[in-house]
Amino acid sequence: MLIDTTLLVNDSAIIQGLLNGSLKRFGGVIRDAATGRIVRHLLEPLSLTKKLADIPLPPMFGGASSKLNPFPQILSSALQLNQIAAAASVLNLGVSIAGFAYMGYKLNQIQNALDNVQKSLEAGFNRLEEQLENLSGQLAYLHLLVEHNRQEQQRISQAISELHRAILIKEIANLRAVILDRSRYPNSPARHALKVASRVRMVLSDQAIQPVPNLDAQTMLIVDVAVQGWAVATATEAYLLLEIGQIEEARQLLALEVSRFKDIAVQWADVLLANERSQLATTYRFATPRFQEHVSQERIERISYISSVDKLLSKDQIRRKKKDAELEFEMSYSSLLDEKWTHQQIAVAEYLDAFSELSARLESLQAFADLCHRSNVKSSRGILPRENTESGLYTLKASEQ
Repeated sequence: MLIDTTLLVNDSAIIQGLLNGSLKRFGGVIRDAATGRIVRHLLEPLSLTKKLADIPLPPMFGGASSKLNPFPQILSSALQLNQIAAAASVLNLGVSIAGFAYMGYKLNQIQNALDNVQKSLEAGFNRLEEQLENLSGQLAYLHLLVEHNRQEQQRISQAISELHRAILIKEIANLRAVILDRSRYPNSPARHALKVASRVRMVLSDQAIQPVPNLDAQTMLIVDVAVQGWAVATATEAYLLLEIGQIEEARQLLALEVSRFKDIAVQWADVLLANERSQLATTYRFATPRFQEHVSQERIERISYISSVDKLLSKDQIRRKKKDAELEFEMSYSSLLDEKWTHQQIAVAEYLDAFSELSARLESLQAFADLCHRSNVKSSRGILPRENTESGLYTLKASEQ
């Protein structure tokens, strides 16, 4: 079959649909907003994947400068990329032939983030209000969770020291090593890499699922690192299977892991969005004036996808949720919610956005595996853009589902 790829910036109908809301990006696919049907798959040529890997992570609160943004502003707005959780960057936005090298680089950033946060915690800090717009990178939300609490900062610093010696970091290092080897020798047998990726996936998924979800910085840190490693291990294993033509095995793997990943995302969302006041026990508390400078509409939408309370609400129900939350904040009760609480909630929004976006990107890889199956290709390389393809994000027209 002919593979119909188009440079997204030249696909005016898709861009218009994204801007007017009739189409929505979910991870690495574009769906019809009304039906959920996949309209396009996003693909990254080698040149774009390299560019994305080298760009520093933007501030937590969006508003990245053009130097940090590889896409024209119209594409960033259309694809809802202006404020996206740093942790989600461990997976490619679109399917890529250079996915291994990219994920290996991003795994290394987790290690760097742990080191940077630990140094900051050891030095100690008290007030972040003037630094909010500059907070960036993976694990930056930890600063907001332990602000004003020197004892808690020391506890998390110690937890990071222990994490360096834990099986969690060792498995991520093993995964990074096998990814690096694969990116250097792409034509080597995949058996060893598959074995390592499979083991790491099972170990890290267990590490992610074991802790009981709660608003505790140490627990959130451990789960965050485990979840990122789990996502990369799953994607690595799936990429390898698709590349060597084991399409059905990749589909079975992703069907299992995407379901498990979505379940844990919903569990965390339900716990972190809970509130003793029912009017505030919703994603849409972030859609009030209290958070408008720090939590974007696109982030609120993504979080709502993993909330069992909010994901199926109608437009009228959403409007009521927003109004109820706004009224609740206007009442005397809001005086009990100080700057510390507000900052914790901004951290929660960042944390849950990562869960949502990673879940969507894994689900997109699952959709790509299904596309490979329907297209009857011998390898995913038969669909992906060539290495010399012009830089930019491409779309692949979805076949009949």
